Amino acid sequence: MGESSERSATTEGLSARGRATRARLLTEARAVILSGGGSLEVAEVARRAEVSAGLLYRYFGNKNGLVTAVVDEFYDSYDAEVFTTRLSGPGSWARRERDRMRREIDFLCDDPLGRVIVGRRLREPAAAQTDAERLARQIDIAARSIAKGQRDGELDAAVRPGFAAAAILGAFRELMAEALSGDGDPPRAELLDVMWRAGSSLLLQSPARESSSSR
Repeated sequence: MGESSERSATTEGLSARGRATRARLLTEARAVILSGGGSLEVAEVARRAEVSAGLLYRYFGNKNGLVTAVVDEFYDSYDAEVFTTRLSGPGSWARRERDRMRREIDFLCDDPLGRVIVGRRLREPAAAQTDAERLARQIDIAARSIAKGQRDGELDAAVRPGFAAAAILGAFRELMAEALSGDGDPPRAELLDVMWRAGSSLLLQSPARESSSSR
């Protein structure tokens, strides 16, 4: 998957002081996005970080690079909490997956940027491409997990893993966008129940199938 041409440089090659400065700029950019209701002003980030706008551009290239870095940082935490955590251990695939889904709902409800990014309040064009790229990665991770569950005989093998992952994560995104669009804490138990019903009906039960001759 190709990276955006406006993707900002990573911390590779930066000194300890440079990494600290970059981290401070990201912290302030996150704060500006949250306080600004989903918009980002470079001048305000520089003012809060007590640096020049030129220094900010040195680390992120331009405004789009800064927005991309904020979204990537959010997804790094998201993936570490939810998608790259091993699902192995005692219990069935279904139990582990339900626990993972619960962690995912909690993460998105607890992280203020969850309401902004997944709740579609981030009004910066550069965020859309990064969001799409990171969602595609999550779908790939989910597809591999589903494929393993199929190989182990726990899931319906007739469903293509990539299609199932895209369907489930797509539905989950729409559900969470709706839930996070309002004020207050979303009904987490209800969200888990709705999403689990949708996912389990696709993967854990083999629907009655017509013969190929009837199609």
